[in-house]
Amino acid sequence: MKSLVNGSLDIVVRMKSTSTDKSITQFIPTNPINKNVLDLLNEEETADIIFEVGEQQTKGKRKRAKTATTNFYAHRIILQKCAPALYEMCGRSDGEGITTVTITDVKPEIFKHMIYYAYGGKLSDEDLNNNAKDIINACDKYGVVHLKLEAEAYYVKSNELTLDNIMDNLLYADSMNLALLKEAVIDFLLANKRDVIGKISFDNVPGGLMTDLLTAVARGEENEEEDSTDYNKMRVGELRKMLNEKGLDVDGSRETMVALLKENSA
Repeated sequence: MKSLVNGSLDIVVRMKSTSTDKSITQFIPTNPINKNVLDLLNEEETADIIFEVGEQQTKGKRKRAKTATTNFYAHRIILQKCAPALYEMCGRSDGEGITTVTITDVKPEIFKHMIYYAYGGKLSDEDLNNNAKDIINACDKYGVVHLKLEAEAYYVKSNELTLDNIMDNLLYADSMNLALLKEAVIDFLLANKRDVIGKISFDNVPGGLMTDLLTAVARGEENEEEDSTDYNKMRVGELRKMLNEKGLDVDGSRETMVALLKENSA
């Protein structure tokens, strides 16, 4: 009776949780597939392709391969998805031995960047800045599309456009299907139109320049009430992002990208 409080018996229950303290940071290892694939590069034991890479050098009117070449050990199954043109060069496998492929039009250090990326590697900003044009040329030829576009972005960012180099950049963009660089050139021409008129000849410009030029003008004149989903007025970056999200090819001219998006619109 002495334990009663105002006629009531109070019972105090103390409970302790047995669950793990949520404030403790838990370590969850990442999926190792990317590292595992990258580790396969230059693994001689499992490789079924050897790339012998060395530039040709000119001596008079004759060309002869450099005596010093660099070997890269690779795998058909990876090249098939990540570097289609390289895969096609390897020919059909007979299931036995290893196939040797000679590459004479790419510097070994550039080829190393390209195949490293194809195996899931990430190039440094310094490598991309210093070798952007060489990487673009190699990746365009051998089908490493995403690295080509990444190098293009670095090329646009690190190279200053001027009246002296604008036409060279325009012709280069057209020859390599570099829609982002061409867009940057068009933006430069519009921003400096008074300086451009009478100083630059457009006799040899690519046929599709007028379309890109009108697109840039229309984009500059559009207002908030206009349709913001008009593919024809979108930036190259927006078009590529939408294509990538749909799992479509991102390497192409503006006209090609717009046509592909319209064809696959839900």
